[in-house]
This record gives sequence, C-alpha cells and structure tokens, in this order.
Amino acid sequence: MSFIPTDAFAFLKNSKVIDYMKIRAGISKVGNVNVGNSTNGGAYSLESTFDSQTGYGYGTGYTPNNTLVSNNLKPEITTGYEAGIDFRLFKGLVDGTVTYYNTSSTGQAIVAGVPITTGYSYYLLNTGELTNEGLETALHFTPIRKGDWKLTLGGNYTYNNNKLVSLSNDLTRIGVSNSSTIFGQVGQVYPVIIGSDYIRDPEGRVVVDQNTGYPVGKTEGNILGNTIPKNRLGLDFQLSYKGLTFSGLFEYRSNYVQYSTAGSTYDFSGSSARSAYYNREKFVFPNSSYYDSATGTYVANNSITVSDGGAGFWTSSSLYSSVTSNYVYSGNYWKLRELALSYKLPSSVLRNVKFIKSATVSAQGRNLFIWMPKSNEYADPDYSNNGADSNAVGITSLSQTPPTRYYGGTISLTF
Repeated sequence: MSFIPTDAFAFLKNSKVIDYMKIRAGISKVGNVNVGNSTNGGAYSLESTFDSQTGYGYGTGYTPNNTLVSNNLKPEITTGYEAGIDFRLFKGLVDGTVTYYNTSSTGQAIVAGVPITTGYSYYLLNTGELTNEGLETALHFTPIRKGDWKLTLGGNYTYNNNKLVSLSNDLTRIGVSNSSTIFGQVGQVYPVIIGSDYIRDPEGRVVVDQNTGYPVGKTEGNILGNTIPKNRLGLDFQLSYKGLTFSGLFEYRSNYVQYSTAGSTYDFSGSSARSAYYNREKFVFPNSSYYDSATGTYVANNSITVSDGGAGFWTSSSLYSSVTSNYVYSGNYWKLRELALSYKLPSSVLRNVKFIKSATVSAQGRNLFIWMPKSNEYADPDYSNNGADSNAVGITSLSQTPPTRYYGGTISLTF
C-alpha cells in the first residue's frame, strides 16, 4: 500500500521545496526451502541414507550415515512488515529514502547435534525463530549541475539487529553449520562466537597470580561477540563532464568481531607481531589485576611480570594459545570498494558506423584499499574461511586465500 501526497494535495503540487513524496507500507508472508550446501542436502535430505563400507572378514556392507531426518520437514516461513518514505527535493537536487523493517522466520531446516547413544550424531529438523529488525536509508544530492558539469554525492546506511528468539526441545544453543566456535544462542544476536576467556575481576581485568604474573585460569562457554556487522555505511560520488565520468564507492562496517584460528599458530612459532611486543622478555600482563587476600579486593597489576616472556609464555596452551578471546578481534573497517573512469564516445565519432548507436570505454579498480583497527592483525573481514555457502561466518585461518585487488577494462557497444 502506498500514498503519494504530492499527487493528492494541491499545495504540495506547487511546492518549491518538495518535488515528490511517497509513503509506503507492506506486509508479507513467504515460504522458503533450505536446499542445503556443500556439506548437507537441506530439506532434500528426506531420509537417512546408507553408505557402503568394506571391512576385513565381512567384505562390503552398508551402514547408516550419522544424520537422522525428521519425518515431517516443512518449508521455513518468514513473515514481516515494513514502512518507508521516498522523497525528492529542490527540483531533483536532493533525493532520499528511509525504510524500517521487521521480520520473523520460523521453522528453519537446520542440523542439530544429538547424543550419539541414539546411533546418530545429527538431526535435521524444523526449529527455532529468528527475527530481523532494521533501518535502510539512502540520501544523494547534486551540488553541481551546470552546463556540461555534474557532481552527485551521497550514500546509504543500514542498521540490522537480528536475534535468535527460540529453539525447539529446550535447546538454548546450536552450532552454526556444525561449527565448534560459531553458534546461535537463544536471546542473543545471531550468530555469535562462543569460547574460552580468562578469569576476570568485576572490572573486566584478567586476574593473574601474585607470584608468577601468569593468568590464574580460564572459563569456557563465553559469548565473545557477534560476527555479522550491525552497521553498514556506503559513500559514493559521481563526477561527469560531457562524456567523461569518474565515480567511486567507499564502505564502512562496524559493531562485530571475528576469530582467527591461525593466531595461535603464529604465536606458537614466534612469527606473530604480538609475540615480539616485549622483546620476548618478562612483561606485565596488560589490563590485569591480582587478588589481595589482606583487603579482600582486586588490585591493579602494574609491577608483577610474567615469569617467562619468551617460549614459556607464548607456546603455552593453558596460558595463552588455547584461550579463544586472545584471537577475537574487531571486524570494523573502511574500504575503498571501487574507482571507475568511463568515457562515452561522442555521436560524431560514430556517425559513419551506422550499426553502432553508442560506445563507452571504461576502466575499473575494485577492493583497492582497506583501513582496519590495530586489533586486526590477520585478514580482510570480508573473507570467511568457511566459504560463501556457510552461515558460520567470522572465522579466518591459515587455509584462507589472501584478498585480491581487481583491475579491469570494459567496452560497451549498443547496436
């Protein structure tokens, strides 16, 4: 449903400020079938299958695979509503749009872990509710529009807050795509990193031993952050003169984290930058405290150093390399996504070529530069070790290929 005030009201038709305005809203209900990915058949896994096995003494036989399939799989259902406004101002100098949306998806076909005493390891079923709420906006303005010159500046901003509301059968946590690190946790943003962290005092400082300076221990099952950016900002420009156009796109993403499984390998081998921060000598563990039994309080640690700042610390799994939080880092970044230069040949050049109506020559560069916080020593956050067909995003590893800059040219002809 939509309503256009600039068509409905006479005083807006003659407005010198508002050229166009549209108010809209919608409600939807759609079905979706999980067709699976490279590791499972999704809703098309209608039955548990048998695999051929060969063993000494009995030849070839068949054994059931490790996945049990629900006998009443149904499509996932997503219901949602949205509302927004589109506008154009000052004779086309400014145009924009704002949209609010809220959706709920139920009955997703996912693989859940089950006790192996059942004879299986996983169970494919419909379960859970996932909600998405957010805002999508765009705004562009044209400060220069004179003669052969035209400059358009603008951008778009999106905010998305998704949450796992529930799972079935009293489940509160489920591994995403069978991951041991990326989980869906009821009541939390989806998905999240869950792993180990140091024992900390009420102020969040790492508690160390008063004698050795080493962390006193760690805890398991900690929620260490969400792996999907909540904020996305795009900034673009386009400058034109006659047939020549220069354009570009910057992007910013924030409010999410990633986890590097390669970090512990770098530290263990002594090849990481952080293992050389203190010249492999004794150091005070950053942001730490110790328990003072005399006063019954935690005291900021400014002088107690670790007993060994070299291999004794960096290669120790209990002290450092097996603590997940040491390798969780900010995924925030600014990136120059694209620069492009194009030229449309004037019609006079093509006058004698009757079968070509227009021709454009262009050159582009993509994924050109990235600016990241100091906490990210590992990888471009756009790249996920688990691949594009997995929801377990947010993990980088040694097997991940480096990001690539792309340069190219294009010739477009219209006949």
